[in-house]
Amino acid sequence: MKRMLLLLFLGAAAAYAQFTAEEMIQPCAYTNAAGEVVRYRLAAPQFPDEGRKYPLILFLHGSGECGTDNQKQVKVGLPALVGTLLRRKVAEPVLLVAPQCTMTNGWVRRLAMHESFTADPGHAPALAQALELVRHLVAERQADPDRLYITGLSYGGFGTWDAIQREPELFAAAIPICGGGDVRRVGALRRLPIWVFHGSADKNVPVACSRRMVEALKRSGNRKVRYTEYEEAGHAVWDRVYGDDEVLAWLLQQTRARKPWWKFW
Repeated sequence: MKRMLLLLFLGAAAAYAQFTAEEMIQPCAYTNAAGEVVRYRLAAPQFPDEGRKYPLILFLHGSGECGTDNQKQVKVGLPALVGTLLRRKVAEPVLLVAPQCTMTNGWVRRLAMHESFTADPGHAPALAQALELVRHLVAERQADPDRLYITGLSYGGFGTWDAIQREPELFAAAIPICGGGDVRRVGALRRLPIWVFHGSADKNVPVACSRRMVEALKRSGNRKVRYTEYEEAGHAVWDRVYGDDEVLAWLLQQTRARKPWWKFW
């Protein structure tokens, strides 16, 4: 597993600008204790500092990228995210993890398309495996447990909401794009920084899915929720989101670590 960190350095923009996201995010596989194989793509520092733990971004793809080839998930959304990581003025190595699910074993069992939606009792298997992979990278002392982030688009947006609602203490921040969740379970997210995105003219996932989650979060007392709705935009807003330097800067500023008492003054 250690050798997986010898893949690439996301901060070296000039050196890697000529490569595609698929070339930069290398194929990997993780076998858990139950013998289940999780195939995913990983971008990591080429020369990791001894003993240093890195921030991790878990990316959940959309329905169009479902499959078993471990390739489709890097073709949509991720190119813009990788491009933004590369051009950041203050370079910081980041672990970028992109697992792949299938339509029959997806991020969620059902889509939260209506206000009456109630989540199923347990994780969908693919989501459980993705979160297990994140914990494995933490246990391997590669990922910083205080700087774990999750984002997803469309189907992955629903998966993002489901993940943080089931395990609100795992991530430091979340960016769900054109997804939705269970409005009855937002109470556990009162302290979690969340930046929600949707297009106002989305014909695939109604914009109401994001609006009601944001309103429910505000009613629950979450003061860290942000919402950006792109006027007259359709479903595919993810490149605008991931291509925005401010969004990525905001994400990587979030941490679960408590500040020393003297920094509050």
